[in-house]
Amino acid sequence: MANCSLRRGSYLSLLSIIQGEIEDPSQLHRSLQRLFEREHFKFTPLTSANMQVTSARKSPYLKSTHRVSGLLLANHTSIATLVGRTISAYDKLRRRNAFLDNYCREPPFAENLDEFDLARETAQHLHDVYSELEQAQASP
Repeated sequence: MANCSLRRGSYLSLLSIIQGEIEDPSQLHRSLQRLFEREHFKFTPLTSANMQVTSARKSPYLKSTHRVSGLLLANHTSIATLVGRTISAYDKLRRRNAFLDNYCREPPFAENLDEFDLARETAQHLHDVYSELEQAQASP
């Protein structure tokens, strides 16, 4: 589970899965409309400000004390801080060659560890893109 501050930055996309007994779908729509009117969700200017919503039946195998439960999957620019922390932790381990001896014994990594460096570059690119989006949102 990732934990990031959502106060700064903005959403790129949202998916809400509602599970349970929903008698009136318009009530769900009104609730979501109120959330958008109160500006609980800040979206980047590059994306449309909408949330994908789907409903699912309750599982007959699970006991639940609540009539309705939900899951919100979000793509948010503040994930850049988590990716940045992961990159810096990797850099510290790589500098010391910590935990690499087990990988060096395996055939794909026996000759070199270029795959690790390529993965680090990819993570750095992802961090840069999300940081730029976050900065663009912060400065109007």
